[in-house]
Amino acid sequence: MPDYRIAVMDEFPFQPNVKDFITQAAFDALALILPTTKGARYIITDGTNLDKIAYFTDVAGGKFYLVPSEGWLVFDEDSNKYYKFITSWTEYIGQAGPTGATGPIGPTGATGPIGPTGPTGPIGPTGPIGPTGATGATGPQGITGPIGPTGPIGPTGPIGPTGATGATGPQGITGPTGPTGPINQVYDAAYKCIVISL
Repeated sequence: MPDYRIAVMDEFPFQPNVKDFITQAAFDALALILPTTKGARYIITDGTNLDKIAYFTDVAGGKFYLVPSEGWLVFDEDSNKYYKFITSWTEYIGQAGPTGATGPIGPTGATGPIGPTGPTGPIGPTGPIGPTGATGATGPQGITGPIGPTGPIGPTGPIGPTGATGATGPQGITGPTGPTGPINQVYDAAYKCIVISL
């Protein structure tokens, strides 16, 4: 049986196109215009979802956000440009070529003459230190008052009766069984994909 490897969009570096770079408020406003376009993708430019790829999961305005990681590449349909993500989204203008040779260093200009140093002014005299005042006397300590008596402990009240146990509520209805997933579906972390054997 053949194995099929399906890319996981949360980790796949080459992402589908985005419509535009927009603010969170603009994306939220689009979600209110029904029906929304399922799968329409945007890059958020502010707020807590800054730099995330946001898209609609259905025609009812359901939202989902992908967190980019270093090396992601995406095409923006509004500007017709590619953008790459390192720590933020920047325009991708292709792989950089080799660095050219460094040109020679030009000659160092002559040092100008040093001007003369002005004379140092005289130091003024130090004033005398004033006398230290006498330390005042310590006042007498006050008398400690007597400790009052401890009052008696009050009696403990009686324990009330235990209430009756309430009746057990009816059991809820069991929901329908979901569809069976594909056979031998395994996530391969090394290849960042789902492997399905058919």
